[in-house]
Amino acid sequence: MAYCFGEFTLDPRTGTLIGSDGVVPLRRQAFQLCEVLLKNAPELMTRDQLMDQVWGRTVVSPNVLAQTISELRQALGDDPQAPRYIETKHRRGYRMVCEVSQVETPNREIAAPEPNSPERSAHTPQQEPSSNLLQRYGLGALAVAIVITLLWAGLRSDEQDILYRETLPDIRSALDSDVFDAWSKTRQALAQHVGDPSLNQMMLDLTVPVSLDSQPSGATLMVGPYDAQESDWVEMGKTPLEGIRLPLTKLRFHIHKPGYVDLDVAPSVLPFPETFQLHTESATPAGMVFVPRGPVSYMGKTHELPGFWIQRNEVSNREYHEFVEAGGYERREYWQHPMEIDGRELTPEAMLSTFVDSTGLPGPSTWSLGTFPTDKGDHPVEGISWFEAAAYARFRGLELPSAFHWWRASGRGGNQYLNFADIITASNYQSAGTWPVGNGGLGPYGTRDMAGNVGEWCMNPGGTGRHFLGGSWIDSSYAYMDWYAQPGMNRGAGFGVRLIKADTAIAAELQAALEYVAPAPITPVSDTTFAIFARQFDYDPSPLNTQIEKVDSSQRAWRRERISFDAPYDDERITLQLFIPTASKPPYQVVVHFPGGDAVLLDDSEQASLLSVEPFLRTGRAVAYPVYKGTFERKVRQQRGPMAVRKEIIEQTQDLRRTLDYLATRDDMAQDKIAFHGLSYGGIRAPIILAVESRFATAMILSAGLPPYPLPPEITLQHYLPRVTMPTLFIGGRDDFNQNYETAQVPFFELLGAPDNQKKHVTFEGGHLPTGYSGLKKEVIAWLDETLGKP
Repeated sequence: MAYCFGEFTLDPRTGTLIGSDGVVPLRRQAFQLCEVLLKNAPELMTRDQLMDQVWGRTVVSPNVLAQTISELRQALGDDPQAPRYIETKHRRGYRMVCEVSQVETPNREIAAPEPNSPERSAHTPQQEPSSNLLQRYGLGALAVAIVITLLWAGLRSDEQDILYRETLPDIRSALDSDVFDAWSKTRQALAQHVGDPSLNQMMLDLTVPVSLDSQPSGATLMVGPYDAQESDWVEMGKTPLEGIRLPLTKLRFHIHKPGYVDLDVAPSVLPFPETFQLHTESATPAGMVFVPRGPVSYMGKTHELPGFWIQRNEVSNREYHEFVEAGGYERREYWQHPMEIDGRELTPEAMLSTFVDSTGLPGPSTWSLGTFPTDKGDHPVEGISWFEAAAYARFRGLELPSAFHWWRASGRGGNQYLNFADIITASNYQSAGTWPVGNGGLGPYGTRDMAGNVGEWCMNPGGTGRHFLGGSWIDSSYAYMDWYAQPGMNRGAGFGVRLIKADTAIAAELQAALEYVAPAPITPVSDTTFAIFARQFDYDPSPLNTQIEKVDSSQRAWRRERISFDAPYDDERITLQLFIPTASKPPYQVVVHFPGGDAVLLDDSEQASLLSVEPFLRTGRAVAYPVYKGTFERKVRQQRGPMAVRKEIIEQTQDLRRTLDYLATRDDMAQDKIAFHGLSYGGIRAPIILAVESRFATAMILSAGLPPYPLPPEITLQHYLPRVTMPTLFIGGRDDFNQNYETAQVPFFELLGAPDNQKKHVTFEGGHLPTGYSGLKKEVIAWLDETLGKP
């Protein structure tokens, strides 16, 4: 029995794989793997099943399966991102996705005839001209051709039906739990349904375009979900990679180039990713990863840091024991910092009597008999003071990180948007004790456990103590986001260390004391002053000069109208995308959308994600999506200062008000049922828009909060929030690194002027873009049903 699939035939009897160009050479294991997949097609085969059936009980590395799958795909000319033959099912296994048929094999070999032999000419009618075929077979051939064409059309119709009945719902279902899986499924579906409008839009909804490079270039780059396993990796190609579309979720990258140490990192890549820095093994300090040069802001101070090395893992008990065994506590050259208690400097003898374990021997407070518990050698050392951490650093010839170095290595305080908080859920907080080092969340440069497990001492003084960052297994996860200092003599559980290696001396300003100064509270201005603020958003009435530029009806659930009209400034035109649902009848409720940061990154509004507005369309509401000044095709290059921000906000608010002017000309839009929806970038603009514009019946604000930086009074949100009086839904992430729950989200919500029974604060697990698509969708739809009524 042989297997026919695509352009190939696999014959187990002869052990051959035959393609259109002849026999395809395969190793025995690759051949057997192909046979098992074909025999069970289209069933999914788990990794364990394949290992058992191909390799039996032989002891081999699990990597052999992935390597053999790769070898087989190469032989078949298959693309793992758009498979025609072998599909990878996320974390589950592999299966054949092509049609497979079984045919009987002959009992003897049949030699292929020579090209010019009589036998070949007698048995190869495909060589005959088409006119001879028509003469020989006449109208019968035409009838057969028509039947084949009709069958093919029916097959395509069935495929389209499966796409909309099964594939797209499956992708939408995956959105809730695994955006990476939804992206993978969309890529595979696009390979089978090239150019399908719904799949194209789904890809736009799930992804952002990113350009990635390495130094040196020419490295193979693979991407996977944050918790990537062996079968999850998707190879994207060799660097540099321009404009590849990656899913908008927390990702892990693996970068490989022969002769260099592999990178396994989880950076944020928006808005402009840093270049991946590769180093040879000889240039890489043992156990360390490289943090490239770049900016960092901490406690309101910004510095440009040179590149530096930081330990991948927290210092372990076993590593710290080497310091104790070497007499580190008795050797004064390691103890360079005077130690005081209640203003009294300790003598060396007093120091030794203070830094002891539970049995009175030198060592961390959590040890006994001068050593660590026998089962905790690979756990982080804990129970050490700042002075012990500093002495250990000198013993190793390394340094404590400044708070700026630590903050940059964690991925915060730089140019990247931290949209996701997966490192929190992957790390050790509020547990029964430490984990072995290297098992917590992965950082942007390859560090582990910077969140939780043990907190880590930094060199900077702060108040009466030293800065101590990351939080420990004892703390709640919010400790990861806190500026935190502790008395330097604290030696409790959870107090640990991680060291850095700087190629140049650390500047004095990076080591200086850092004191937190709470910002002065801002009292909202009087109504008289606010009326002056509000007038800056007004404009003189003028004709719209509306033009409908394009109508797109390719989507099943809505129609897209592209409309333009005059802006009230600078002789510009405003572009509006108006989406009309097919599930309801006019007059339509309207949701006016103000998008997030992707609007600043993308160049074309027709490439924008519609994921956040799709729930409105599918429940029968229209969506008005203006192209605001400074976004999409209306981006401008300008100086980023307070006055430039003010000008941009004024023009964007006028764009939105002008959009409402246009909607008022449409009798198919319900003028008394218009809602505002602002996400992140748009959510920060919301208080100003909603305070000066009275035509909204309700509002939804997502992923916003009070900004940590000062703005001119005339655009300071605290003056506008109390004037937002319509019913308002406010949604945020509990672990939002950009909009801190306690200091940004809660005061934002409390300042809203809507009555308490007409405003609602919903908090989801996760970061700046909360996880749980269906939960988010239910909240916004329920809010509109309550405040506007069902369409």
